[in-house]
Amino acid sequence: MRLSPVLLALSVLCGASLVACNPAPPAAPPGTAVLEFAAADLVGAELRSMAPIVQLSGTLRPWREATVKAKVAGELQALSVREGDAVKQGQIIGRIDATDYRARLAGSEADVAAAKATLGVAEKNQTTQESLLARNFISRNAYDTTAGNRDAAKARLDAARAAADVGRKALADTTLVAPIDGIVSARLVQAGERVPVDGRIVTIADITRLELAAGIPAGEAARLAPGAEITLRVEGLDDVSISGRIERINPAAAPGSRSIELYALIDNREGRLRGGLFAQGQVTAGAAQEHVAVPASALREEGGDQVLYVLAGDKVQRRQVKTGIAQAGWVAITAGLAAGERVVRYNLGPLKDGSPARIKSAAAPVAPVAAPVAVPPAPTS
Repeated sequence: MRLSPVLLALSVLCGASLVACNPAPPAAPPGTAVLEFAAADLVGAELRSMAPIVQLSGTLRPWREATVKAKVAGELQALSVREGDAVKQGQIIGRIDATDYRARLAGSEADVAAAKATLGVAEKNQTTQESLLARNFISRNAYDTTAGNRDAAKARLDAARAAADVGRKALADTTLVAPIDGIVSARLVQAGERVPVDGRIVTIADITRLELAAGIPAGEAARLAPGAEITLRVEGLDDVSISGRIERINPAAAPGSRSIELYALIDNREGRLRGGLFAQGQVTAGAAQEHVAVPASALREEGGDQVLYVLAGDKVQRRQVKTGIAQAGWVAITAGLAAGERVVRYNLGPLKDGSPARIKSAAAPVAPVAAPVAVPPAPTS
C-alpha cells in the first residue's frame, strides 16, 4: 500500500516532534500551587443519632462519714485503730481514763442510798402523823409539815438517782466505740494524750457508697432530674466506666458562679474507689436526635470561631460553623455544613480559602516498553 504525500509528511513530523501531535494540557497560572489530599485526609459529614449531654466533673467523697469525739475529758489510755483499719458499728476502738468517773459514780450511788433512807423515815413519820390526825391528837399544820418533809425526801432521792445516771453515762462514755461500719480515714490523737470534751479522736468513712459533688451551668440544670443515670471516668481507672445516678440537685445557684451543684451517688460495694479521687463524666439530658456530625479532629478555632475546611469541587473552602453536642469523638454541626460534604479530617497546617485542590490518585502502573516492530518496505509500482 502506498502512503499519500500528506500522510507521509505527517508521519515524519510526528516522529520528529511528539509535542506537535500530543499537545500538553494548559498549565496552572504561574505561582499557584494545587493542594493534594490523600483519601484518608478527608471525611464525609454524616448524620448521627446523638443525645444532648451534660458534662460533669468533681471529687468523690464518702456518702457517710463520722468523727468519734471525746464525750468526757481525760487521758486517752488506749486507741487500737489506725488509718485504713476496717471497723464495725459498736466496736470498741479506745478508752479514756475512767478513774475519776468511777469515783463520781460511787459518790452518786451513795447519795441515792442516803436519800432512800431519808425517804423511808419521812414516809414512816407521815404514816404516824396520819393516824394521829385522824384521832385529832395533832393539828393539820403539824401533819402538813410531815407530809412536806416526805415530799422533799422523795425529791432528793430523784435528784440523787439522776446524778447517778449522769455518772453512769459519763463512765460509759470513757469507752470509745465506732458509730458506723467503715474504714478509719484519720487518727487525730495518740494514746497518752489528754483530750477535751468534744475533742476529735478518729474519723471513720463508709465508702460502700460514694458521692460526687459537681457544678453544672444553671441553664443545664432545668434539663436534669434526680434519678438520671450518669457515666464516670475516675483517675487511676481510666479503662473502667463507673455508673451512678443523680441523687439530688441544689435548688439555688452558687453566688457569683452561676453554677448549680448536683450530687450523684455511686455504688462502691466492691471497694475499688476511694474518697478524694477526681472523676469526670456525663449525663444524658434528653432524647436522641439526628445531627450532621464530623470528627472532633476536623474542627479548628480561628479568631474565636469554629471553622471547618471543606473540599468543594476543585477548591478548598473555609466554613465558619456552629457546633452542638460532642459525643464519642464526634461533634454535631448545627449550622454551616450539610451531610455528605467532604471536610479535611486533621489539622494539616495553614490552609487558604479558595486554594485549588484535588484528591491525590493512586499511581498508575508503568506500561512495559514494546519492542520495535519491523515495517516491511512498501511495494514499488
